[in-house]
Amino acid sequence: MNLDLTAYITLICTSGVLNLYLCFYVFIKRHHYANIAHLFILHTGFTAIYCMGAAFSLLSVNLEEMKFWTVIQYVGMPFSPPAGLLFVMQYVGIKVRKKHIFALFIIPFISLIMVATNDWHHLHYRVFEIDPVLGAPYIHQEIGPWYTIHGMFIFSSMFVAFLLAVYRWKETAKAYRLQLIALMVGQLVPIVTAFVYLMGFTPQGIDPVPMVLWVSSFLYLCSINSSRMFTVMPVAKDAIFNSINDGVIVLDEAYRLIEFNLASKNMFP
Repeated sequence: MNLDLTAYITLICTSGVLNLYLCFYVFIKRHHYANIAHLFILHTGFTAIYCMGAAFSLLSVNLEEMKFWTVIQYVGMPFSPPAGLLFVMQYVGIKVRKKHIFALFIIPFISLIMVATNDWHHLHYRVFEIDPVLGAPYIHQEIGPWYTIHGMFIFSSMFVAFLLAVYRWKETAKAYRLQLIALMVGQLVPIVTAFVYLMGFTPQGIDPVPMVLWVSSFLYLCSINSSRMFTVMPVAKDAIFNSINDGVIVLDEAYRLIEFNLASKNMFP
């Protein structure tokens, strides 16, 4: 095994181990956290599966092993971004319902089936073979029509989650902005890395995304320890604001109405 391949596997395993640690850490303490923890557990759990599948794929010695570990990657990879979006949605105060979960997991489930049965229809990968120049475990692939749909969905999930976190920036106290930075970087890092990969600027035959996911995992860990992520969230301000019995109306400098609580809404229907 060459040094480059060893470095790739090490980075991917680091990402996988950090996400697995976060998953179990929050799972063990889930009763001390808000309901948002359950969505974080899903997000980090799916990400850990993706990373571990990618690591074992780079240890493959033949095409059958590479295909098997690619399917394992898709047990986690297509589900992680929508789980992350659901996590961010609840974090910023959007109520997550079962219909949201069902709707966001339809395409990932289809992607998993498409990859597992790709040899029959070639709709996800038109070509999936060992790179003729580099050899195993490097992959030469040509994408199919479903890969395009899958890719658009994954990018959209991460980008919307990023925008939701950005939207909350001004309303968040400085003490808790590390939480938002962790959320934004957690979405932005894989978006940028995947874009660079699709543009052909990364090592040939290697998916670089799981190599960089340790960055977002590290920031999640820092925000959990330093700013009490899950126990104290910016959305708590809205809960307090709307629990005040007196009517509160907020105007800007031009005396335009920009916010009001539930009590004032009841006073002025």
